[in-house]
Amino acid sequence: MPDASYEDTSANALRLQLYDGLVDRFDFPMFARGRAWADGTEVAAAVIGSSHWMEVRMGGVALTEMLACRTAPAGEPLAVWRPGEAAVEFTVKGGARYRFEAEVVPRSQAAAELRRLRELIGFANLVPAEVGLRFEFPSPEGESGSAETLVWAAATAGNVKARTAHCYPSEELVVLSTTEIRRAVATQQLAQREILASA
Repeated sequence: MPDASYEDTSANALRLQLYDGLVDRFDFPMFARGRAWADGTEVAAAVIGSSHWMEVRMGGVALTEMLACRTAPAGEPLAVWRPGEAAVEFTVKGGARYRFEAEVVPRSQAAAELRRLRELIGFANLVPAEVGLRFEFPSPEGESGSAETLVWAAATAGNVKARTAHCYPSEELVVLSTTEIRRAVATQQLAQREILASA
């Protein structure tokens, strides 16, 4: 495992970078990683530093999402998000609908969501269609709390949902994020099946 020494960073330095296709993640130290799949949809996730990396493949769609304080070793991202900005939502090549939303909140305000996320992660590894990652970085001398990163993702046919938390103890802040990637074709087919089933 790479060196997990703590580096003091800021919640406001986080940036979402979304890339079309798969980007080489091996330039980053990975402290935890996992993979989930269901009905032709695959999601791979990793904790990199105090940040996260997620790759999604479904049909002809391949995307890489990175929420980190540094840039990826790749070309121009499809989208960039910074703390305080509105949700990112658009249709990507191949017909998938991508939505990312995040907020920076005081740690005390995030306590309930952190508990729920830890519970999801605790059960995720029992389900092939879910991945749950949790990594706690060593706390600096005299500092309360830990620089913890939590990642949960689930795959269904033509759909990926993810929730993450990035904790910054020196600022007593947490960045909470949600991602959903939905393939339009799969959604239409599901709706058609539901109509036929109810007829």
